[in-house]
Amino acid sequence: MAVDMEACMKAGTPAAHHKKLEPFVGTWKANVKHWMEPGTDPTESTGIMVNSWALGQRFLRQDYKSDPGGPPFEGAGYWGYNNVTGCYEGFWIDSMSTGFSTEIGSCDDAATCWTMTGELEFPVAGSVMQRRSVITIKDPDRHVMEMFMTSPGAPEFKVMEIEYTRA
Repeated sequence: MAVDMEACMKAGTPAAHHKKLEPFVGTWKANVKHWMEPGTDPTESTGIMVNSWALGQRFLRQDYKSDPGGPPFEGAGYWGYNNVTGCYEGFWIDSMSTGFSTEIGSCDDAATCWTMTGELEFPVAGSVMQRRSVITIKDPDRHVMEMFMTSPGAPEFKVMEIEYTRA
């Protein structure tokens, strides 16, 4: 029993992979571009993302709110590293959906680029779309999240790009 408890304690203790999320902590101005279909012009909006540590620095809590004057939008999520699976995991909920969006992935050795993948129930086509997000740290005060989608029988296309600048 002592060995099992030790393994559980180790699995629940933040470690080096958790610390790799530290550069995202803070308040960020967001410039958002969103494409509904390939080959179309994006819609653009702005907002504020506040990222903070939660539950003893095990998870990064994300709170987003669009700027006044733009389309009203709020979102929240959590992102962390699962010591048991050896993967980064995250989920997102927002005011334009009633479902949880989940992703799983990894980061490069330099901890400057995360690639996360997941699925999304697409209400228009009634199908499941594959989602891939790439989060790249450009410098200590700027990072970019790009989201790509693939629907059945179609090539992957970029649906969103958010450039975050430290406020």
